[in-house]
Amino acid sequence: MSIFERLALAGYTLKSDIVSVPLKLFGRGVRREIVRAAGPEPAVIVDLLTGTGSAALLYARRFPEARIVAVDRDPRILSFVSRRVEADTGKRIEILAADARDLMLPAGAADLVNISYGLHELKKLDRSLVLGEACRLLKPGGQLLVADYGEAGGIGRRFAMRFYFYFSEPRWVKELFRGGLERQVADAGFEIVTVRRDLPMTQLIEARKSDEPACAGAPHLRLI
Repeated sequence: MSIFERLALAGYTLKSDIVSVPLKLFGRGVRREIVRAAGPEPAVIVDLLTGTGSAALLYARRFPEARIVAVDRDPRILSFVSRRVEADTGKRIEILAADARDLMLPAGAADLVNISYGLHELKKLDRSLVLGEACRLLKPGGQLLVADYGEAGGIGRRFAMRFYFYFSEPRWVKELFRGGLERQVADAGFEIVTVRRDLPMTQLIEARKSDEPACAGAPHLRLI
């Protein structure tokens, strides 16, 4: 890796660390709760918008026999994720540098698709496209887990979160609140199973792809 690539990776991971400050302060253990919501023994797990791979690492720990595919647009961060997971668990995961809105992965191949703290970075149409791809990738009856920022409880935390969002997150993040993210998951063709809002600063949506799927949100759907 060249010095320029190392600097770019350092900048990316620093930004990721800054973005996750609220979770580190108020939401310790939330990521473990997300992974704990996964169904028993999924054979194929796809982690979309994987970022620095926090979720992929936890899935590798819990499901050492599963095939795990981490997807992100930046191949440099994916190399970091691969090394991170292997150093911690000894497991080699698959990495795919690609646009999560349009993936060259086979339809109906995944038992579980995970999207953690990535959708709030995208505008509404792009969120719909990513959710449409998640639906396409899942087997009928497959599980989708979506975790993202939720409204904080308590006056102090709510004020702190609004201050943080104003300076650190895109203006459309508020579209995810008050049922917005849940509606968008349902509109993509999923059946909502549970919505947890008891986790610190997080909403966790578990959904299923129906046995007679009608995936929406991505007009370019294709079978590979």
